[in-house]
Amino acid sequence: MTVPPPPPSHGPPGPPSYPGPPTPPAAGPYGTWRPAPRQPLSGLAVASLVLSLLICLAPLGLVLGIVALVRIPGNGKRGKGLAVAGTAVGGAVVAMSVLLLVIGGVRFDAWTTEGGEASGPRDPGTGSLFDLREDDCFTPTDGLPTPGGDRLKSLSAKVVPCDEAHQGQVYGSFELAGEAFPGAGAIAAETHKGCAPLLHDFALDTVALPRIQMYYYYPEAASWARGNRTVLCWVGSAAGPLEKSLRQDAAAWDGPQLAYLTALRPASEARVSRPAEEPRSDLDGATAWAGRMADGASGSARLLRAEEGFPATARGPADAFADRFDELSGVMRSAAKASTAEEFERLLGAVGQNDGTREEQAVRAALGLVLPGGGDLAG
Repeated sequence: MTVPPPPPSHGPPGPPSYPGPPTPPAAGPYGTWRPAPRQPLSGLAVASLVLSLLICLAPLGLVLGIVALVRIPGNGKRGKGLAVAGTAVGGAVVAMSVLLLVIGGVRFDAWTTEGGEASGPRDPGTGSLFDLREDDCFTPTDGLPTPGGDRLKSLSAKVVPCDEAHQGQVYGSFELAGEAFPGAGAIAAETHKGCAPLLHDFALDTVALPRIQMYYYYPEAASWARGNRTVLCWVGSAAGPLEKSLRQDAAAWDGPQLAYLTALRPASEARVSRPAEEPRSDLDGATAWAGRMADGASGSARLLRAEEGFPATARGPADAFADRFDELSGVMRSAAKASTAEEFERLLGAVGQNDGTREEQAVRAALGLVLPGGGDLAG
């Protein structure tokens, strides 16, 4: 900017003037003012904001924003505000993603029954209970849950080779159906019914198992809302650490042995589906279980009598065991109709010593199977 020439003089003409050096800019109260050239915009700052708005690229946007903030003071480029925004948005997206990864879908309740949830073992390591798979041998960080439904304090577990000391082994898992959360009681009932057949797929001869307790991990309301429907079924030793896999190989049994174990499956699955709650707390659950027991016992009796491959020494004991199952089925059919907890418990008490233990020992001895007493489901 130059100062305009002075107005023409009206006095006498003076000597002719010649062009001189340019007139300096006008001085203001803060010194001489010159228009500054417009600096280029920082590409890093622009890229930071754009990438931070894309969830999958937010970490890159965060990094570029930090780099831009470091470089802008030195190179004089514009875009500090964009870099600040990109850093803030990218950081917020990254933090939210980490939070969702940590809490999403892994809050489970643990509980246990009385009487008587990708596959294959994998490398040892510590991770979430939610990461456990079928056949995994592991030890929960806080140890085995205590009976009565104590809430888990830790969701981590150490997976170890099954030939090393461990407290539990996963025998199966399944997905619950439905959109609306059905309530803890309904999930508990479905868990019992869903895990029982998986146990017998994993270990058909439960009598040959060490004394074990059945446990389950299942989704609570908050986890259900995030889309988790997985029930994890597992067993833990009631008599100390386990030191081998509990999975059984059906190829280890001959034809009559496998036929016998298969015949017992209906009654055994019904038995291990008994609710955790006592009849005085959940009479409906108890009577429903009694109905399943009635059906399971009659089913096992029918299969035992129909099997034609038993050796002669096992035929008599097998028929006697079937008779006991029929008696048990009748008692359970009555218990399923009980109107009070007292009536239910009285009817179950009528089974007494006639529970078929003697007949079971006889048929297993005739077939060359492990005798009852050394191993069974806890309860």
